Amino acid sequence: MQKVFYVPGQTAIIDYARQIGPNVWAARGTWLMLPEIQLRHPGAVLGDEVGFLQAQEAAHGTQPARITETRYDFALSRAQVLDYKAGEAGDSFILQAPEVGDLVRVYARSNGLYWSFLALPTITHCEIWQRIREQGAATD
Repeated sequence: MQKVFYVPGQTAIIDYARQIGPNVWAARGTWLMLPEIQLRHPGAVLGDEVGFLQAQEAAHGTQPARITETRYDFALSRAQVLDYKAGEAGDSFILQAPEVGDLVRVYARSNGLYWSFLALPTITHCEIWQRIREQGAATD
């Protein structure tokens, strides 16, 4: 598990941390320690990368929302797709370019209905459909 320096509520990691002694961490790029980082970035903390990403998604991620077929087709044909899957539930794809921090745009299609939302790029296609079902959007 990677340690990172970040300011809670912000969308970017300041730097990854390197352990330089027992319970002593420094930024990989600058070798600054937390008190020095806090001078440049008030409120900065040292935490786990996974926790930072989960907090980022909780703060800035969006729920599945219905979109038009045109918007879905435009995204599929014009943007760089990170991952695409067609299955029994329907088609879904994840765009490569982050929109907010590390969050990327996710698109899904099933039975003539289309959705989009922001999520971490590590989301699986099963999780995409689970979120749509939880939102109640799949039964509209």
